[in-house]
Amino acid sequence: MTRHADVVHVSRNPDLFCSGQGVGLGEVPIDLLELNASFLVMDAPRHTALRRVVSGAFTPKRVAQLEDRIGGEADRIVDEFVERGGGDVVEDFARKLPLWTISEMMGVPESLRDDLYAAAEAQIASQDPEFAGDAKERGSVAVAAATTMHRIAAELLAARRSNPGDDILSTLVHSELDGRPLSDQVLGGIFVLFSTAGNDTTRNTTSHAFRFFADNPAQWSLLADDRTLIASTVEEMVRYASPVIHFRRTTTAATTLGDVEIAEGDAVVMFYESANRDESVFQDPDRFDVTRSPNPHVGFGGGGVHFCLGANLARAQLRALFSRLSDRVSAIETGEPDFLVSNFINGIKRMPVTVAAR
Repeated sequence: MTRHADVVHVSRNPDLFCSGQGVGLGEVPIDLLELNASFLVMDAPRHTALRRVVSGAFTPKRVAQLEDRIGGEADRIVDEFVERGGGDVVEDFARKLPLWTISEMMGVPESLRDDLYAAAEAQIASQDPEFAGDAKERGSVAVAAATTMHRIAAELLAARRSNPGDDILSTLVHSELDGRPLSDQVLGGIFVLFSTAGNDTTRNTTSHAFRFFADNPAQWSLLADDRTLIASTVEEMVRYASPVIHFRRTTTAATTLGDVEIAEGDAVVMFYESANRDESVFQDPDRFDVTRSPNPHVGFGGGGVHFCLGANLARAQLRALFSRLSDRVSAIETGEPDFLVSNFINGIKRMPVTVAAR
């Protein structure tokens, strides 16, 4: 599906378009998917119950409590980048705040953060020959990455049981589902999901945004001259980047989308980038416009029960980074991006950036 209305319709009708048979283009055993994607690949009532347990970590109130700390870390990252005059957009800038934020929220110590980032990156990048070699190796790369993240989760969970702190894992390890504690397998799946989704989407939106502003310097000037545009800027960055390319659903009964008849059990794929360029919804959709309003993009999903749990957190990070950047930077130049080979993530592996300080 490529139309905005169809993506929203499918997203908001989970009983008819289910997630429990997989959300990607490939066929992977569901028990293996749950180890890596947790409630993302579940349907009600399991999805409802488990998402309710973990959703308290991402409420607007909890994100607001984090915003001062996120802002302080964003200031440090931006200042270091500007003082160097730029660098590689991923390694020197975009990866840092998402990794710090999700690690702080889950209580991951500094000693494990590089290993966690490398494993999360390898899982997402397992289709790229640079990371996985030939096609035969891709599955083993993804499995090895997931194994590393589950090992880190097990180490942290054991510590939280005996010495809980003020973090998500401490809350989850002492939570119950249907009157029982969450199993290590379920907790590990949540940890893997948060580690990958919490790092990758925000990082790639950030990386792409440097390209957008370099190609559209007038838009950078608009933001720099009017900081009240930061909220609409963030929404436009997510729309224009569309960092997640697709998600799949499976029909539970025969239905019709537009004029297309779909049989029970058929796969239906939502292509978010196309929906975010739907000319029936977005005026001049191929134009990057930080003043765009309204902006009903589907970069965090099309609504419904699977809407991105971390959307508010991602927005807070992007606001912090680009508010500080617009304070410090007068102009942005980028070199050629090296794009990730993936049918799932619209990612940038590396890209040189030069910034001029104000």
